Amino acid sequence: MRRLCAQLIFWLAVASSGSVAAAGTPGYIATPDTCCVVDRVVGDTVHLRKAGACTGKPGRAYIETRLKKVKVVVEGTLWKEADVEGLAVPDLADTLSKADRLAERMTVPGNRSEKEMAALAGTLDSYYHSDEFQLRLLNETERIKSEVFGNKAAGYYSDKGIEALRGKLPASERVYVFISSSMPLATIRNYAASVARLGDSNVSLVMRGFVDGMTKIQPTIGFIASVLQRDQACRPQDGDCEMLPAGLVVDPLLFRRYRIDRVPAVVYARGLKAEDAGLSEGDPKNTTISDHYAAYGDARLEYLLDQIRRESGSDSLAALLAAPGDRK
Repeated sequence: MRRLCAQLIFWLAVASSGSVAAAGTPGYIATPDTCCVVDRVVGDTVHLRKAGACTGKPGRAYIETRLKKVKVVVEGTLWKEADVEGLAVPDLADTLSKADRLAERMTVPGNRSEKEMAALAGTLDSYYHSDEFQLRLLNETERIKSEVFGNKAAGYYSDKGIEALRGKLPASERVYVFISSSMPLATIRNYAASVARLGDSNVSLVMRGFVDGMTKIQPTIGFIASVLQRDQACRPQDGDCEMLPAGLVVDPLLFRRYRIDRVPAVVYARGLKAEDAGLSEGDPKNTTISDHYAAYGDARLEYLLDQIRRESGSDSLAALLAAPGDRK
């Protein structure tokens, strides 16, 4: 494979240099700097130009000529006469062959502590994502905020944001509300209003795909605006329109992972661990979960979540549903 790459590079060099080099035998000449490249070959004179950053170190340039010696001119100034070195392809092949044989004998020492390090990393990762640690982290955040800002905290963090901390789902739990643009708009808006009232970033609306396909983004933007816009009569072109604080994502992988074949549907997942927060939580290679529960039917979100709470025995869902509902 390495030899094939070298041959491809060689023939690409031959092909790319044909426009600036005279027909002849491939070879190399010395240059005063690595930044010097061939501009053109006229008779026994090779004209070089400088390209990129110069290093002050001697370089080489590829040419095609039948001459054994040529004059080298750098940007109009004669540098010197240089010998034309032959292109030793057999030598290159022999060098690569030796490198292959050497690579077969070389071994990289294994990490003696690999198993212990992997076990420790797994333990730390599990503890970091545990509900216990996340709760401690939240409490410590509140303590520091209180010490630094005191009673002024409300000026930096709105009442809505402080209320949202109460009854908030742990970082390892999610509630997905699966919807479709084919559903009645009034029904979707009711779900969006419920998500906004819950006031938790771990509760979100999910669509399978873009409206009218991926080739057009405007229909999807218009649909999202119609779902989240508080005042349907508001025109964005006339000014800012207030939106419901509800997350809406387009993620077909979430539909596939939880086998959602009809909407509306609500899924509660817990024990969630994501390797990369920027990737889909519907990708099993990126995100693992311990278990999940689903509920279907055109009913209020709070009702469906209460049904899941009864089945799962989730204290965090109970706290979420018991939190103040005035989060508009």
